Amino acid sequence: MTNLNVAALRQVPSTLIHKVHGNRIQTNHFLEGFKDTYKDAYSGRHIISASKYYAEQPLDISWLSSAAQTYNISDDPKDYVIVPVPLVTVDFPNRNLQAFPFEEVTFFDPILGRPVYSSFIGKPTHIDHENKDPLQAKGVNLDAALVFVPEYNVWKIIVLSAFDRTKDPYLTKKILSGERNTYSMGALVEYFVCSACGTIDEGEHGNKCKHMLKANKGKIGKDGVIYYQLCIGANFIENSNVGDPADITAYGPDNPSELLSFND
Repeated sequence: MTNLNVAALRQVPSTLIHKVHGNRIQTNHFLEGFKDTYKDAYSGRHIISASKYYAEQPLDISWLSSAAQTYNISDDPKDYVIVPVPLVTVDFPNRNLQAFPFEEVTFFDPILGRPVYSSFIGKPTHIDHENKDPLQAKGVNLDAALVFVPEYNVWKIIVLSAFDRTKDPYLTKKILSGERNTYSMGALVEYFVCSACGTIDEGEHGNKCKHMLKANKGKIGKDGVIYYQLCIGANFIENSNVGDPADITAYGPDNPSELLSFND
């Protein structure tokens, strides 16, 4: 689907909010072919922004003390293991057959007060999408960047996710050892739009095109178009450490020594 008018789509009245999780719910595989590591991202006692192309810019995390109260996590930056994750491959459907278009993730949302891709910032980190209770958060996302990867001609949303050693020592030990090294986003989405015909999917009891029927979703049409859902009206609400990500590139650094932290 080309020339997607996100601004117009967002004007369509909707009473539905869809929860979208990145954990795998189907066996369809779409090769996205990219895994990035984030190097040279830590300098002295400053956490550096999530984009390796702007690594000279330290982050302002003065808001961490306030977030600590909401999420019941530490307000001391030294308590965190910080993981850079290439979490979302823009425009490509994941194994849930859902994709976040470039036009959507770059849309400046007036409610969020920022581009959609950066709505990860300040949102909690969890384990296995256990995200109903903010007090059960394992940490917080410190930054997000939209990065173009010329080698593969794709855009990635890179998220800098922090996990609190004092909140869940077992989880952070597994992250540090490399035993738990895969991640998955969670989002709220207003609409699903068919990639083949542009029809807005209104759910089980509303308007749905033939391409989005369970029997057809994930198939490839005669014109070579894969039938999948475009996510519109997105708000990224968390990043979870999981056992099996939907975006097959959503790994932390290959070498656990590349994980970031504050040190004296």
